[in-house]
Amino acid sequence: MTTTEPIRDSRRTGRKSAIAVATLVSVTAAACGSTSTKSASNTTIAPTATTEAGGTSGTAPANFAGKSITYLYFTNGPDLAATKTLIAKFDAQTHATVNLDTVPYANLNQTIQAQLSAGQPPAVVETTEPGLYAQDFVNLSQALGASWVSSLDPSLTASATYNGGIIGLPNQLTVMGPIVNVAMFQKAGVAVPTINSKWTWSQLVSDAEKVQAANHTPFALAIDHSGDRIANVFAQYGTYLFGTTGTGAWDTAQATNAMTELSTLIKSNEISKAAWIAGGEKYVAGDTQFLAEQAPVLLSGSWEVAALAKSNPFQWAAVPNPCQVNCGGGSGGNYMSAFKSSNDPKLAEAFIQFMSEPANQAYMSVASDTIPSSAALASPGSITYPASIAADMEMFNKAATLMPGAFELSEANPGYSAASLALMNELTDVVAGTATISQAVTATAQAAAKDNGNG
Repeated sequence: MTTTEPIRDSRRTGRKSAIAVATLVSVTAAACGSTSTKSASNTTIAPTATTEAGGTSGTAPANFAGKSITYLYFTNGPDLAATKTLIAKFDAQTHATVNLDTVPYANLNQTIQAQLSAGQPPAVVETTEPGLYAQDFVNLSQALGASWVSSLDPSLTASATYNGGIIGLPNQLTVMGPIVNVAMFQKAGVAVPTINSKWTWSQLVSDAEKVQAANHTPFALAIDHSGDRIANVFAQYGTYLFGTTGTGAWDTAQATNAMTELSTLIKSNEISKAAWIAGGEKYVAGDTQFLAEQAPVLLSGSWEVAALAKSNPFQWAAVPNPCQVNCGGGSGGNYMSAFKSSNDPKLAEAFIQFMSEPANQAYMSVASDTIPSSAALASPGSITYPASIAADMEMFNKAATLMPGAFELSEANPGYSAASLALMNELTDVVAGTATISQAVTATAQAAAKDNGNG
């Protein structure tokens, strides 16, 4: 079961223009999917000519020999082995040591804050919200230079920029979107949408209900208990928590429609009402019901692909996001940053540069079924994903090109995390009967106005 939630980034394999923002942001994602099907057999990911780790690092001077740093890290699962492989290669090149300190995602910020307070921050950290520590991070643009900056896909770095400098290497990028149980769809005689299909929300719900009835599942859909996922649905309905100036993007009518759609699905138990309310304010992955074959449709994201490819519990496929006013969704992921006050910022910078090299980005992307940030890998076909998931990754890649930039601007606001949590809580209040839809829509708008610009 997925227990961590990558927060998204504002780009898509070179096909969407960058959104310039002056401050660092944490972003979230949504996705379209594909209709490849997989049999219930394990997938083995082996490096190919385009995925062999360990490129040529120009940042490994001999004076790093004998030195050591700590890399504070959380894992979604399949990326851990690839990270260890890359660290071993860096250690061999530099004769230094990178100590990997892996913590649960739920404890990440608490661990960072405790180490900062003690004056002993890790040299490198992987985080989904670099904006929380922007003033403490090394300006990588200055440290690594213009050639390094130009080596990255420029539409990715806006979400990791503070005071004009990149403070985080976009790493392991992901996209939100649905995944379906193909066997259940086939049993119900319902066609699995293809990459060029345009599914409306009403069609998605109708198809899910038909598949539910044919397979006698308790639920029609499963969804991550996440403000991110909910904000993406609202964006599909054409409304956003924040606009270009922080306000003016909240469409009350469309927000009402989206709140009505989601609250109705949960209150009617087409999405598990008990599971939703039990989630409280925490992120809870929705894949529990999906993997147990209790729901034929999972509203989650591309980070599920690696685990599904490994376990292959049944035939599954990524499919397009439902459209309403908009299609698709945002994209994002994890960021590697270096603390200024660590024991060796220079070694940390060298390690981040090593991890950004195209060969290493390609290796990580294939191992973890994610999207690279290297500009050299932006063209379609630059990375050879395993055949069993290639169509799914293509689907997720396309998905991020479809959502208007307005959603990315909303995600780029430093107050997005708090406001999207408020949105999720207001939805829960409607489901629990402690607020009306009108009250929830108004309260969400007020929360966004309060959180605007606040990291």
